[in-house]
Amino acid sequence: MVDSYHETEIREPAIQTAGRFLGVVVFLVGIGMLAMAFVLAFKAFSHPDLLISIAALKQVPPPPPALVYVPTILKLLLLFVMGYIGSLIAARGAQFFFSAKREGRRAITGD
Repeated sequence: MVDSYHETEIREPAIQTAGRFLGVVVFLVGIGMLAMAFVLAFKAFSHPDLLISIAALKQVPPPPPALVYVPTILKLLLLFVMGYIGSLIAARGAQFFFSAKREGRRAITGD
């Protein structure tokens, strides 16, 4: 009696299919957040009035610098955090997708 190994195609379990689907969805959400962060950054730097109000700078007497620049720094910090979190979510989605990968299974058959 000789045992031989044969590669057989076995349907992947439903949990793996769900994991792959979830991985793609999470990845796309992360990519969407990154795209939104880039669009917001483009708008903020294309129109500087969105970051620092020009009217606030033209006031007489001028407001204290903390009232003008602290909100700007907070906006830029939140934009950075949003991009960072988006990249983490996209990486996690890719990790979900590849952790539920297909593998060829071997079946032992006896002759």
